[in-house]
Amino acid sequence: MDRAGAVAASREEIRRLREQPVSEVTPSRRDFAQYVATQKDDLAVIARISRNGPEQTLSELLDFAAACDDAEVAALAFSTATGGLTIDAMVGIAAATTAPILRDDLTLDPRQLYYARLHGADAALFPAADLDAAALHVLASVAGSLHMASIIEVMRAADIERAVQVPHAILGLRCTAADGSLDVESTRQLARQLPPQRTIIALAEVRAAAECTALRGVCDAVIAGAVLRTAPDVGARLLQLLNR
Repeated sequence: MDRAGAVAASREEIRRLREQPVSEVTPSRRDFAQYVATQKDDLAVIARISRNGPEQTLSELLDFAAACDDAEVAALAFSTATGGLTIDAMVGIAAATTAPILRDDLTLDPRQLYYARLHGADAALFPAADLDAAALHVLASVAGSLHMASIIEVMRAADIERAVQVPHAILGLRCTAADGSLDVESTRQLARQLPPQRTIIALAEVRAAAECTALRGVCDAVIAGAVLRTAPDVGARLLQLLNR
């Protein structure tokens, strides 16, 4: 899904949720922030769970999520927007694994946080490019009340000032090339403009060990998707990515 489509999907979800009562939810017990923070001394890997194709079953998705969990990834991430997983799949994966869960959809409204937490999410993503400073602070405050981690998406230098004004929020860098792949050099350049003590995640998927090596020391965590999904042994591929 392109950027405009992702924002449109988020706004449509807000419209739908406004017609529903806000359910009571229990706070998160899985500390996403703790699992992904490495103080730049190491590189944590977040596994993105998504379908290889429409024919892939929920059971197969659960098996992959369990394999990632067994390989001790730092966290699991997935989208439930159009073309992503169903919200029921999110519930099933959250219940079947121990790793914290990032709902990797753009969150623009507090109701989406309650909805995400109700279905098992431990962290949510707030786009600095689409929200003003007041809205970011409100979302981070609501997330904190639910014991969820706040990740503020930063795509360019103009987003940095609003993002760093939210204390304790994780900063997620989404720097991509024209084909949507990870732009390693742009990620490195943007990371160097951020306060060194802040936890930083590269949100575009890494594809090879060389990319992880290039991001080690400037990011705390990366997201790996297809490179893990296509591996016959997730644990071995994870070690290969990290050169261990």
